[in-house]
Amino acid sequence: MEEKRRKSDAIVAKLEQCGARMTLGQNRVSQAPKKRLACHEHPRTTVRQALRTIGALCLAILAVPLPALAQTMPDILQTEAEEALVAGRPRDTVQIATQMLAVQPDSFIALYLLALGQSDIGDLQAATSTGARAYLAATSEDNRFQAARFVAGTHFRAGQYTRSEIWLRRAANHAQSETDLRTIAQAYATTVDANPLSVQVTASIAPSDNVNNGSEDGVLRLEGIGLTFVLPEDRRSLSGVGFSASSELKYRISQGPQQSTQLIGSVSAVTYALSQDAKDLLASSPNADVRAVKGSDFSTVTAAIGISRQQNNISPFGPVNLGLNLGTYWEGGERLVNFRDLTIEQVFPINRNNRFRLTVFNRDQDALTPALLDSTTTDLIGTYDHILANSDQLQFSLSGRRKDAGFENSFNEYQLGVGYAVAEPVFGVQLSTSLQIGSRTYEEFTTTLDGRDDQFISASGTATFRDVSYFGFSPSITVAATRTESTAEEFTSSTLQLLFGVESNF
Repeated sequence: MEEKRRKSDAIVAKLEQCGARMTLGQNRVSQAPKKRLACHEHPRTTVRQALRTIGALCLAILAVPLPALAQTMPDILQTEAEEALVAGRPRDTVQIATQMLAVQPDSFIALYLLALGQSDIGDLQAATSTGARAYLAATSEDNRFQAARFVAGTHFRAGQYTRSEIWLRRAANHAQSETDLRTIAQAYATTVDANPLSVQVTASIAPSDNVNNGSEDGVLRLEGIGLTFVLPEDRRSLSGVGFSASSELKYRISQGPQQSTQLIGSVSAVTYALSQDAKDLLASSPNADVRAVKGSDFSTVTAAIGISRQQNNISPFGPVNLGLNLGTYWEGGERLVNFRDLTIEQVFPINRNNRFRLTVFNRDQDALTPALLDSTTTDLIGTYDHILANSDQLQFSLSGRRKDAGFENSFNEYQLGVGYAVAEPVFGVQLSTSLQIGSRTYEEFTTTLDGRDDQFISASGTATFRDVSYFGFSPSITVAATRTESTAEEFTSSTLQLLFGVESNF
């Protein structure tokens, strides 16, 4: 009997070494050490002594309440199930765990052992279902974390990568340490790389003092004539709240050592609710059409489909990215234009911490209403990315734009930008900031004698609260300000916006 107990203890130790007992960061069941019945060897006795011993044991058994005996059965079955699992007999583990569930249908340990056994015999569909039941039955954060991570891993093995991503985000809800979060982030990155389907969804709420990009002074002056007109109320700056949402789906149709090709579909929408001050301003207009203006009249919707390809062997400098999109645009519920986008980007990998990108972008736009003209926009953008020694990220960009859209709408634009992102959170808050300055020149314009010149500057700062997380998403607040000074004074404007959104931690 002593030899049997030593064998049992050795099996328990093997379970712990193989990860069969589930502790934080492992994959098996863990609980307080079980109480074992004491077993001792006895010297040879006479028949009478043996009968007395048997009689005493019978009386002792009859004196023990039945529930006390029943309480030992799950422990015994659990030990047998673990032994079978470590010994490479998962079918026995499934059978024993099923017996345990017959006694305790909501037992996390039984469900988890059953899921492990099902996984080991290759029944991944049953394993994910049972693992999900174990997650619901878990009574501790550690057990929920392990169950969610197990289900994610089983979905990954089954090639169900999107479901695996969902369960990894669920596991992140129950992570108890930074090590757990890093483990989940690494697993999530691996799953995203393996998943041909990528889905990105964003949403935000943004109070603003100028939702329509209206005129600051609300006047129109004819240069050289000295006449001044008051702009309609709907062309003045109107305050309110913007509500935006967007989604982008990418599906990888081909991948190899030298290329990757994706189909892309995207849609984004913004609508507005006007403040009471803005409503009062519109209501004061003598024009009935202006009085009828609502926040939704400034809403926009953009939808596009396209294809992108990264090719690694056609340029000696580095990867080349190609993109083609077809899309359409609505404003105020009216479809205004269709567009075609072509993008070519050359990436210059300098070293591990430095990269330069040169991008050429062209958009051909077809007007769908008589009030608009067809247009062509061409951008040339240079971007330099640098990772500092402390892992902070620094970015510089320089861009030029040419837009041909007929009289009053054709211009040249130049813009310089800088961005900075702090790697380590400050008191649990991730910080980033950006600044853009630029100029825009119109060769011809109605209200000025020598064209129109705009000078603009915009700045923003974002704080993401990493300590507050749900499904791997954290809330963020962005403060953004834009100022435009124009020689056509009706286009001088300023905007201050406070944007509430969410960002992924992975």
